[in-house]
Amino acid sequence: MTTGAVAGPGGPPALDRGPARDLVRELAQAAATTRTGVLRVTGEPGGDLHVVHGLVVTVDSPGAPGVRELLARPGRTSTGAADRRLVAMAAAIDGCFAIASGWIGACFWQADEAESAASEPGLEPGWLLLETERRLAALAHGRVSPHRNPLLLTERGRVLLSGPGSGQRREILLWANGRRSCRDIAKLLSRSLYAVTVEVVRMLDDDLLAIAPVEPDPLPVDTAPAHGPGRSRLPRRRRGASGINDTLPPCPPQPLPRGQRSLTPRRSERTQ
Repeated sequence: MTTGAVAGPGGPPALDRGPARDLVRELAQAAATTRTGVLRVTGEPGGDLHVVHGLVVTVDSPGAPGVRELLARPGRTSTGAADRRLVAMAAAIDGCFAIASGWIGACFWQADEAESAASEPGLEPGWLLLETERRLAALAHGRVSPHRNPLLLTERGRVLLSGPGSGQRREILLWANGRRSCRDIAKLLSRSLYAVTVEVVRMLDDDLLAIAPVEPDPLPVDTAPAHGPGRSRLPRRRRGASGINDTLPPCPPQPLPRGQRSLTPRRSERTQ
């Protein structure tokens, strides 16, 4: 989650910074007081942690496939109660990873009047956070964001894709078109976000995939004359369109020379 300095050049940070500490504290208090409710986490992708009597029973996040998507993965044969419980636990862990590997704005509680998820096995919040921290640490130097970095094929990846076999890597290669991130591919394949991100990191190291450059949105050119005939305004760039703040933090403000009028500062863009 983006809550401060990132642990690696592109990978997810840890759980001990900024709003992440609020999430850890709220879950710890919920476990101590056996609280029931929905802990809503805002941000990108954000999500909801459903807590029943102090245990996390489900985690819903738009950043990771849910139980239904994981059960719908082609090739699955067992759909019994025990298998569903295992998938529900895996989906909760993956959903927490999805929330933590993105950007967290804030978290707050909502009442869960239905308690519809109470039939699922609950996860102890401390263990869930430790497992999430372990996954974040494993990807800290992976130079890829599960949510923000679109992926494209390298020449070596195209050669591998055109040949026979290549197993589960082939699934990822088929969907890497320069516009889809790990999150997009995980949902298309009904595979966990963490598993797909780990494989993508390996494929980046093997020069099968590359991170696509950020393309600025096309902007219309204002050709109206400015300050008299024969002069035209240059095209204006939208702030943040280059994507540079996704990689480098904004520069600190510099002191102005004496007598120069100060401009109203702009709010820095959020980065991941």
